[in-house]
Amino acid sequence: MDQSEERNTTAADNTLNRSLLTKGEYVSGEVDLTNCDREPIHIPGTIQPHGVLLAVESDGDYCIVQCSANAEDFLRISIQELMGRPLASLLGEDQLERIMKTEFRVDPLKLHYMHIDVEVGGVATQFYGILHESEGLIVLELENAEPESGFAEFHDFEWIQSFFTKMKQAHNRYEASQMAAEQVKGILDYDRVMVYEFDEAWNGKVIGESKEEGLEPYLGHHYPASDIPKQARELYLRNWLRTIVDVNYIPVKVVPTLNPMTDQPLNLSLSILRSVSPLHIEYLKNMGVNATMTISLIHNNKLWGLITCHHYSPKYIPHRLRNLCNFLGSFFSSELYQRQQLDDYQSELHLKNLSNRLSRIFIGNTAASVIIEQVDKQQDLVLEVMNASGAALLYHGQLLLMGDTPSAVQVKDLSVWMAEQSDNLIYHTSKLSLEYAPAEAYKSKASGAVYLALSQDHENYMIWFRPEVLQIVNWAGDPAKAVIQEEDGIRLSPRKSFEKWRQVVEASSLPWKAKELRVLPDLKTIVLQQTENQLRHAEEQAQINLRVSRENEQRYLQLMELSPIAFFVITKGKVVYYNQEAAKLFSVQAEDRSSLQNIEYLDLVAEQSREHMRQLMMETERSDMQLISIEEKFKSMDDRILHLEITMAHVVSGGKKSLFAIFREREENPQLKKSYNEVTEQLQSFLQLDALTELPNQSHFEKTLDRTWHELLVDGKGSPEPSIALFMIDIDNFKLYNAVHGLQTGDLCMQWVADVIDAYSKMHEGFTARYEGGRFVLFVTGQHVAHVKELGEQIRQGVLDVQIPLNLPDIGEFVTVSLGIATLAPSTETQPTLLIKTAERALRRAKNAGKNRVIILE
Repeated sequence: MDQSEERNTTAADNTLNRSLLTKGEYVSGEVDLTNCDREPIHIPGTIQPHGVLLAVESDGDYCIVQCSANAEDFLRISIQELMGRPLASLLGEDQLERIMKTEFRVDPLKLHYMHIDVEVGGVATQFYGILHESEGLIVLELENAEPESGFAEFHDFEWIQSFFTKMKQAHNRYEASQMAAEQVKGILDYDRVMVYEFDEAWNGKVIGESKEEGLEPYLGHHYPASDIPKQARELYLRNWLRTIVDVNYIPVKVVPTLNPMTDQPLNLSLSILRSVSPLHIEYLKNMGVNATMTISLIHNNKLWGLITCHHYSPKYIPHRLRNLCNFLGSFFSSELYQRQQLDDYQSELHLKNLSNRLSRIFIGNTAASVIIEQVDKQQDLVLEVMNASGAALLYHGQLLLMGDTPSAVQVKDLSVWMAEQSDNLIYHTSKLSLEYAPAEAYKSKASGAVYLALSQDHENYMIWFRPEVLQIVNWAGDPAKAVIQEEDGIRLSPRKSFEKWRQVVEASSLPWKAKELRVLPDLKTIVLQQTENQLRHAEEQAQINLRVSRENEQRYLQLMELSPIAFFVITKGKVVYYNQEAAKLFSVQAEDRSSLQNIEYLDLVAEQSREHMRQLMMETERSDMQLISIEEKFKSMDDRILHLEITMAHVVSGGKKSLFAIFREREENPQLKKSYNEVTEQLQSFLQLDALTELPNQSHFEKTLDRTWHELLVDGKGSPEPSIALFMIDIDNFKLYNAVHGLQTGDLCMQWVADVIDAYSKMHEGFTARYEGGRFVLFVTGQHVAHVKELGEQIRQGVLDVQIPLNLPDIGEFVTVSLGIATLAPSTETQPTLLIKTAERALRRAKNAGKNRVIILE
């Protein structure tokens, strides 16, 4: 059975595995350290002398077929007389019937301790007994019962109550382990009690200790896996307790040696009296230990530790206390496991929070330069998430080194090797230079490395580094010094010295813990989805903007349908829409109203003016000017020459680049001129304002900001204070709000929020606009930073005070907004776009901080 199988053996419940140990390749003959892991310790053929063993047939008269050679010392009956004798002749029919009715056959996982009276030399004598089955036989083990105080059970209750209370007061498993060692020593009075846990390689470490004064401390010492071989660990799964009363005992043989049912030695896997391996006895003697008791720590049928008690003189523990320790072994196993789980859970929760913060950097940005910038500012976060001393990020060709790392060239060469080693985009090692020879040159910086690909093609990746740590492992004696010179040669033996021995481990880092590595799939999953998330977000934003744009366009077209001024929509050079006044102006007959539809616009321009008009149309598409007004000659449908004033604007109509154009004849008609001017203003408004909120739109905002920026650049030279502050304001959970309440309610929500923002903006002479989707923007000039912060809080609180119902229990009762604010003094070295990007970065931080926040970056 290999280690993984050993750790995952299943059983009927969450306590002991009471099956017999039978599988395995075992040696016969002399055993030493070369083969001790194959010593058949479950069939030693002997028991310890503080009790007597009887093996009886499992049915009929329960005749005795095997017994320990000391039976006559305990029962005053010779072995010859015992063999073949019915068990009832010792116990009596009534007592035999009582003990055979116990559930040891039905429920072998329970330990069936009982009081048994036996007539010994004519005197009724009390014994403690325990039953179990072994390969067709029933094994009864008896130990002399000792008289106990009438207050014993009361004291046991007090002790259990004290034990439970102190366990619950412990803050972590190390405190709990120390308390357990102290409590067990208090009741059992051993010289030393240790709590001992296994690592993945079955080496042990003492994590709790209580001892007599003057004894050398073993707390923190490591013990090699060979101290407790595999088959010994298997037997610890089968009994909560294992006692050795006196290491100097003379083993008592089981006679006859072979089980008559199997013709093999009696299997003593479940025996409490089973004799101990001579190697283990020698090991204890080398330590100076005379008596021991071991309590197994088991969870889900996995042996993860032991409570080991040492005494430096012989010591017997009565059954009452052993029964108590059985119970406490079960309780403490569960309690310590839960403590470990809680410690790991809290630690993993912290790591998961860190990984989420790191992931949000990637998810919240699209530009590689912005991501690199954000990660650079969060270097402590990057290192802490893996408890690393250095890290490298390669993202879209940009390499960022953080902390203590190899050189850029070394990192890139290493990444190629790690990508080849990776499994499912991940690879890690704590002995890098032993696996990748070039790493020998920088093992002081990178003896440990974790690789995570951020894209399927490994073009983007992160690597975390840990330095070489000259690890000092304190072993209880040199585990390698097991060779002893004797008169007849040499032999391998348990080490004799248990003084602290230090091993120096080189070319390795501190190992990567499982809880740290469990962060990687979270990071990988989130980061690999960033492109999809960003595209989805962009698409959702575009849909919102397109819907608003189309609604705005539809309102304008409805307005122009009834306008006294002629109006065209021109897309790809063709007239795709015209109103009734345009039909009149160009002499379209009522019965042929569709004649203008899809006509080439330039065909309506007089021939001498067409080239000029073509140039103007191209200029309108390229120009930053909102409107272009000219006078030009056109041709009506009845070939009349029209002298028209025309105003054109470049727009997006129906999702396509288009031109809006309004026309009037050059005649002195005051009323028509007034109408034309009004329509021109409406067109200007259409281009500059958001129809839903009636606030300036993004394009108008950016032009106004740019103009203001350059004005302040001239007027504000030498000013020590930032001359302009920009607020980026976003409605929290707006997509979800639309999904739950519908688009019309979402539009109403946006109007309410816009009114609040605009009201506070006007109080500070600010300029407010709808930026995109559920986002607004405003800027103010000449404000002190303290006033800027105050305005941000006023807007945040103002929206909350309106109490727009959200009614999403897991999110909040009312709609909130997050604000990112940037302040900057205009200069010739900077542009307004820097101010916008800084405000966007501040907004992301506000969102990441939990929303309904104000973050300002100066």
